[in-house]
Amino acid sequence: MSLLYRNAGLRIVKTVLLLTVVAGWATGTSALAQTIIIPTLSVSETYDSNVFYTPKTLLGPGFKPEDFMTTVIPQINFAHAGPRVNGSFSVGANIAKYVNNPSLDYTGVNAAGQLDLKRWANSFSQRISALSVRGTYQFTPSLSGFGATTGGALGAGYGATSITSPIDTGLITNRVSMHNMNLGVTGGYDLSRNTTLTASYSYTKLTFGNQSGGISNQLFDTNGHVTTTALTTRITPTDTVGTIATMSHYIQSGASGGGSGSFTTISGMMNYGKLWTQKLSSSIGGGGIFTLPIESTVPGQSIKAQFAPTGTVSMTYSSFSEGLRAAGSAPGPFDNLPRLAGSLGVGGVIAPGAFTTSVSYNFSIFPSYALVAGPMKTHVVGINARGGISSNLTAQAGLNFSHGTTSTPASSFDTLGATAGASYLLGPVLVNLTYNWLYFSSSFAQSAATQSEYAFSKKMVMLSLSYAFTSQSFFRMGGLGSFLSQDAGESSITPVGSGTGNSSVGSGVLKKE
Repeated sequence: MSLLYRNAGLRIVKTVLLLTVVAGWATGTSALAQTIIIPTLSVSETYDSNVFYTPKTLLGPGFKPEDFMTTVIPQINFAHAGPRVNGSFSVGANIAKYVNNPSLDYTGVNAAGQLDLKRWANSFSQRISALSVRGTYQFTPSLSGFGATTGGALGAGYGATSITSPIDTGLITNRVSMHNMNLGVTGGYDLSRNTTLTASYSYTKLTFGNQSGGISNQLFDTNGHVTTTALTTRITPTDTVGTIATMSHYIQSGASGGGSGSFTTISGMMNYGKLWTQKLSSSIGGGGIFTLPIESTVPGQSIKAQFAPTGTVSMTYSSFSEGLRAAGSAPGPFDNLPRLAGSLGVGGVIAPGAFTTSVSYNFSIFPSYALVAGPMKTHVVGINARGGISSNLTAQAGLNFSHGTTSTPASSFDTLGATAGASYLLGPVLVNLTYNWLYFSSSFAQSAATQSEYAFSKKMVMLSLSYAFTSQSFFRMGGLGSFLSQDAGESSITPVGSGTGNSSVGSGVLKKE
């Protein structure tokens, strides 16, 4: 079975690599194309008060919840820019060694890729406003990725304000080997000067393997298909309105037996977005979501059609645009690359005085994949803040809260996670120090008269040292911005890293085609 899991993971990695090769082929005959390859390496020391993500009273004999671990993350970051196609890709290993529980030693894998095909699509129609493909694969034997931030700081565990996968909804399972795959495509078309139609499709696959700590919870492999269509109209220079229609279909089966089932949801929302100032923006959306009748082989999980409200609220206050203008560079080649927990992100250090604060709330229906299966009503709140203290020092903090409930059988959970950390660029080495705290509690009805309770908390302290071998500007926001700033007709290549980095030329491996 583990060999089957690894083969599935290799197929996803090969798929993303193939997309990258296609990008290179598509620009092979162009007048100008640029390629950059940046190897990175990170070494971390971590204290974890509960490596099993399990109540300590439930652990089997010989398992010690507290542990110290050494983690090594070798990673390759690749980006390609041409007149028609831009793409980026990263792949890395996550190698961990434990002091008190050597049986937990593991090697995980993270891979992410994206292609921006908008300029290629514009050769057919200038009205095509977006066309992109993205994919991620992650193998980890530890935990779900709830709250993983996108700020670039390694180990900053909470503060996410977006939901892209069922593991972002706050449901936490015990320590278990997990494969998480995501593929998606997005396209946009300008119906008029002020109205844009956007459509997207995403596929998610969660597969569970061996559990640790002598624990054997019921887990459910989950396959998800989500299609979304959005219509957005700008009614003033600062105001937009629109509608979003989404259809989701999830197929679930017990990872170690225990039945299978599927469910489908259809939702519609009205949205309003407001740009209050150049630094402050907000959006709000509300509507309804239907869960279609469910047929299941699991006793008690067949239900009638249900209706519930759904909604989102977000607000962002940021000076990043001013920081980028001050740096004199455009967005970097890795800015749209999907981020995964345990990957080394670009741009962890921002300009002094630059900052961003984001708050979001989301209520919708997602699949439950631990203890019980089926649709789960979930509230998720995310808050994060990041600011440049000095030219080399960036601080960040984050908070996530989630509450979820299922009705057949009745269950609920609450998750609270907080993080605080700092990143300091010491010459060519990025130093990260982060503290994470997590509390999780759940209850579910085993029978009409029996209720099972499950709760634990944990804290983690991580110190990591990271190095980018060919780019001292890799860790600075905007440091690689000039990579994508060339016009198609230019015949010269601006050296990567000529923005805010410590090195003036030669950041990365450049290739002119």
